[in-house]
Amino acid sequence: MTIKNTFAVITLLFMGLSLQAQTLKGYVRNLDTKEAIPYATVQMGPAYGTIANEEGGFSLLLAGHAGDSLLISSMGYAQKRIPAPVTAEEIVIYLEPSAIELDEVLLRDRQPTAEEIIREVRRAYSQNYSSTDQKYEVFYRGTSYMHFDDLNIDIDKATRIPKQQVTRASKKLDSLARSVMESKLMEFRDYSGIVLLKERDSSKISIDRATRLLDSRKEFSMDGVQKQAQGIILQYLDTSKTYKLKTGLFKIEDSLALDKDEFKQERKTEYSRGEIRSSIMSTLKRSQWHENSFLVKLLDPDSYKYSLDGISYFQGHPIYVVSFYPGRGSSRFAGTLYISTRDYAVLKADYAFGEGKRGRKFNMKLLLGIKYVEKTHKGTVIYNTSNNGIYQPYYITKEEGHYIYLHRPLKFIENSPRKDKVLFDFSLEGEGREKQELLILSAGGLDPSEFAGLIEAEKVPYTELKQFESSIWQDRQIIQPLEEMKNFKAGD
Repeated sequence: MTIKNTFAVITLLFMGLSLQAQTLKGYVRNLDTKEAIPYATVQMGPAYGTIANEEGGFSLLLAGHAGDSLLISSMGYAQKRIPAPVTAEEIVIYLEPSAIELDEVLLRDRQPTAEEIIREVRRAYSQNYSSTDQKYEVFYRGTSYMHFDDLNIDIDKATRIPKQQVTRASKKLDSLARSVMESKLMEFRDYSGIVLLKERDSSKISIDRATRLLDSRKEFSMDGVQKQAQGIILQYLDTSKTYKLKTGLFKIEDSLALDKDEFKQERKTEYSRGEIRSSIMSTLKRSQWHENSFLVKLLDPDSYKYSLDGISYFQGHPIYVVSFYPGRGSSRFAGTLYISTRDYAVLKADYAFGEGKRGRKFNMKLLLGIKYVEKTHKGTVIYNTSNNGIYQPYYITKEEGHYIYLHRPLKFIENSPRKDKVLFDFSLEGEGREKQELLILSAGGLDPSEFAGLIEAEKVPYTELKQFESSIWQDRQIIQPLEEMKNFKAGD
């Protein structure tokens, strides 16, 4: 290696070390209880910062961003300013709770009622927020969980198939069921890019980096488990024949044959345009304010009841703390709105299903062998102000949990005069959970020429990971991963 090349390698090495060293990591905690403060904001200057995750952890890329101090704030806590650390050591920042007092701040001759405050929020939201002509730089994380409580795959009947082969097939099906039941099924999807929002229903997305973290050996979807079971059974049938596949009265396949490649788990290396758009836009829409939007529906006095919990502070300014809960009709959510006393903008919204409330239901267990219940639905939306006084979404998270039951009696019928049959019973029961997070790194006005010129990619390639690798994102601001993601490791 020449002296010139050696110098280049050393330079690149120190650049990488310098970049890593300029990522500040830490935790935000309650001074009194020492518990984590979820979703606290950590800012270096008015236009740059990040947000703590639900465990209070954060990471802030310092390279290229000048500032001599950090401002840490959260609803209901006194904000805190500290000198910008000069080392890469992990820090812990403690915030002091600020008591919620109704009489502490006298804004009028009398305190407004919760209903009066909500009425002012409804009146002002069209001036406080904008859902058109915006450009967002974003980081998205999607997390999926699946747990099976019960899985049964049994061969009920097999004509003209030796008993020994049926026994071997049954053992393989039992092994598949045990493997699925014992697995901890998790998947993490990260991507960064830009969102160009022309109108509420007119947007374009460009992704410049994407990863997927999962254990590909445990990539069990409901359809995937059924497909593997079908593959096991076909191995013990006459491989020179084809078969009809029926469930109940419905024919699924007319000419099914053993194709080893067909029953292998497909290894994806790309996200589709539809996957990207669905995940990002469904999350972003949760933060929008317009007629019939999710948040505006929470302001309907005919559907919800409200109570004024008191006045607290955010970044030194007083805010109303208003709780809401289901009243009558189809209202389902309960939660808290943190509202500016100055312009009645909602700075933060927390929501979840109210007590005894559930979401979508589909119960055709007896007729079709399917049951679905949306058991949990919760989220948080946080805003900050732009230079023109308009509030922009800063962080959005939503989480949905569901129960699923599926029962399918399946029948293989040989396409021959003998019409030999194999009947097996497939049933599963379990619970899944989907969590989506969107961090808006920057927001600004939309350039019409940029919108017109952007062509969305139909496929977005991703890097498949076996464990979280922070180096992939060392030049990007991201949401600090939770401990479960940092500790996740896929098998070889």
